[in-house]
Amino acid sequence: MGAVITESARAVGKVHRALPLAAAAMGRLMAGAAFLSADFKGNEFVHLEMDGGGPLGRVMAEGYADGMLRARVDTPGVSLPLRPDGKLAVGQAVGREGRLLVRRHLNNGGIYTSYVPIRSGEIGVDLAHYFTESEQVPSAVAVGVLVGREGLVTGAGGILVQTLPGTPPELVEEVQARLFNLGSVSHALADGEDMNGLLRRVLPKPVQFSQVQALRFGCTCSREQLKPLLLTLPVEERREMADSGGAEAVCQYCRTAYRYGHSELGVPVDA
Repeated sequence: MGAVITESARAVGKVHRALPLAAAAMGRLMAGAAFLSADFKGNEFVHLEMDGGGPLGRVMAEGYADGMLRARVDTPGVSLPLRPDGKLAVGQAVGREGRLLVRRHLNNGGIYTSYVPIRSGEIGVDLAHYFTESEQVPSAVAVGVLVGREGLVTGAGGILVQTLPGTPPELVEEVQARLFNLGSVSHALADGEDMNGLLRRVLPKPVQFSQVQALRFGCTCSREQLKPLLLTLPVEERREMADSGGAEAVCQYCRTAYRYGHSELGVPVDA
């Protein structure tokens, strides 16, 4: 399975005014959300969260049945020196002392949560560990985000390869080697290669492609959704907001700001 999320990752990076480390972490985790939501229907969605104790704080991404993706990070302005190989130090920024949480929200109202310990913080390795350990499907994952000189994402996506029962061990080793030798997925996408071509270089012949799901950045927030959060604040705090002309709530995923007037803040008349 392949996911091209260049436009979505670029939009997320711009919305959060993220420096390259945060943009890369959010984009990589969004690729994982795209993989996990690929077979969803209706209103189903998946929430991924990594909290490894690194300077980025929590990194979160969600994938929806209709192809919508969104992501956020606690500290988008983190900057660290490059690794010795010249790559972004995503693993150090995410941290390795925590867990990767996956929460599936299903149409029937069921919520299923599972998690695995973070192994590297580089996200691709951690996603592969999740699929192999939690879902009991041996998996290899390659995810990448390339941030250009102007700070914008120029290539982002990933490849997920999973084995079926009875797959010969030598075939598994061959595919793993091909994926390793493929190089950077993000660089290839930025250079104009398409995902089908990349998959043909990784998978043994014959390669057959199923339906394509369009992926896009979006959000589920609304004024009605955020208003209840304001009403959980102490009444005196809401009174101060009302006296100063109203309140503003900002969505943590898309940074859209919603204004609420005096009458919407639920301040008792006799309080």
